[in-house]
Amino acid sequence: MSLLRRALSLAWEAPQTALGVGMLGVEAARKRIVKIELEEERLVVESTGTGISLGHIVFWSRENSRWHDLDQRNRAHELGHTKQSRLLGWLYLPLVGLPSLSRAVYALAFREVTGRQWTRYYDGYPENWADRLGGVVRDKESV
Repeated sequence: MSLLRRALSLAWEAPQTALGVGMLGVEAARKRIVKIELEEERLVVESTGTGISLGHIVFWSRENSRWHDLDQRNRAHELGHTKQSRLLGWLYLPLVGLPSLSRAVYALAFREVTGRQWTRYYDGYPENWADRLGGVVRDKESV
């Protein structure tokens, strides 16, 4: 990738990348980073429990939480979000980030109220789109 194209990409995805840099600092301070790799001009950070794509920094985890069952597909899913970020630029946070956060909050509330995991997290927008972009195939069992 040329220097100009790289600079334009960083500017286009600046808001979410800035959040990703902050999150990287938090994850490092909490000693939750397992490994960092460079893939497709992105820092791909394996973490113990965090799955979020913020511009040029992608966090994924294979460790389950009480709200989500995570595995290797989480990595591909989060890389799918990077394609959304490239496409949407500054609009990524309102068009993908907020709906994704809303689904995560709902999953948390569902777990706390019912005592069960909400298994439809990946069934709706923008998560199903990220799965398609990342090449993720999921079972169709839903609650």
